[in-house]
Amino acid sequence: MFIFLERVAGSLAFDRRTFVIESLGLAAAVSVAKSGCAAQPAAVAAEPQNSRRLGLVLGSLVGDALGGPIEFSSEPSAKQMLCDARRWPSGKTLTPPVLARLGEDLPLLGYDKLRPATASYGPWLREAMPGTITDDSRHKIVLQRAVRGCLRKKTGLTTESLANEYVQFRCRTDREDSEDLQQLVDEGFREYRYAARWLLGERDLATSRPPARLWSGVNNCSGQMLLLNMAIAYAGRSDAAYQAAFGIDFVDTPQARDFAAAIVAGLAAALDDKLEQSSPEERFEVFCTALRNTDPYEIAAVPFAGRRLNYWLDLADELVEETGGSPGKMYELLESRGEPKFWWDAHFTLLVPLCLLKLCPGSPLAAMHLALDFGHDTDSYAQVLGAIAGACYGAELFPERFRNAVRDRMLADYGEDPLQWPVEWTRYAELVEKEQNPAPKSAVAPSKESR
Repeated sequence: MFIFLERVAGSLAFDRRTFVIESLGLAAAVSVAKSGCAAQPAAVAAEPQNSRRLGLVLGSLVGDALGGPIEFSSEPSAKQMLCDARRWPSGKTLTPPVLARLGEDLPLLGYDKLRPATASYGPWLREAMPGTITDDSRHKIVLQRAVRGCLRKKTGLTTESLANEYVQFRCRTDREDSEDLQQLVDEGFREYRYAARWLLGERDLATSRPPARLWSGVNNCSGQMLLLNMAIAYAGRSDAAYQAAFGIDFVDTPQARDFAAAIVAGLAAALDDKLEQSSPEERFEVFCTALRNTDPYEIAAVPFAGRRLNYWLDLADELVEETGGSPGKMYELLESRGEPKFWWDAHFTLLVPLCLLKLCPGSPLAAMHLALDFGHDTDSYAQVLGAIAGACYGAELFPERFRNAVRDRMLADYGEDPLQWPVEWTRYAELVEKEQNPAPKSAVAPSKESR
């Protein structure tokens, strides 16, 4: 995302090799030992609903890592590693055998040949390994650390607690970031930190700016990068999920906030424990229904304007109908009728994964392949698609080597174990439940005087 800003700031003059060695370039095993993260995959995935919660987390991270190396890529070799559906012969469509092959051929690529340089909104390592995440997942780390802080303090999430994490963000919390890494952090989070500091009461315009200024008011996908995992804490409660996400979202415009909160609501619906015996396809339908119908603030009833989300959901169904199973035609329709002003517009980063999932019914890995092949802001499209697919199908949908690669890089680069994230969200849900429904006070024995 925001690749144009990376190109403007692409001439960072510091020793990348030193940065790699000193800041992040440790083996995953060493990083696990230093971070003290204790992985408990068996406990997380013991029940189907927990697999779906982990699937949401890992699916989004895997999608980001899949899309990161080819984001806005013009490198010809990228197309050679993908299906290149724009060049398919006329009449070739997504038959079941084609869908199966697309899923099997989904590539997890490294950054060494396709995107070797560091980038403030992309990889923070030179020639990064497969499984390395970009800004789409770093925002999720910010949220996760805010949740962790709430668990320590036994308080609910607020915009202030989230803002604090943006301001204080370090790559690894068990050691100081190097000077070179700090520069990448500052560039990657600069706009968000301006808004965060303003929310925290600062008014020095050198370091803080009003949140309404963020990204010049563009309806971008910042909230979609940040908030999706909130659905775990509100599984089965779409309205509550929407209101919680909407309430802490200071990184979005109001319209983009509606989009992000609606996605969280849809994911919460798909994670409902009552759907344990349902098929993944049925859960996807539940997601789509909640995505459209969860509207606790009645945005759809606003006179004259209505709810733009519904327009794009209707368009997704129209485009799928019109393509006749041709991904190349879908690409053309998305680029024309999808009306992207920026490839990371909030409506577009939802429209693309939704159209591709509907174009590939029952084959989410094929849809993921097409999201990469479509091009443009591939990591943003793929991380939303991965979250939806993971919540509906479970973590086992994604190849084990994909999951392991992402987890290894998260541990090594950030000291974060994504296998623990669903556990922390479950604990946070219990905390919120206790806050909202405190236990009744025990009866006090009557005093002698009152007897």
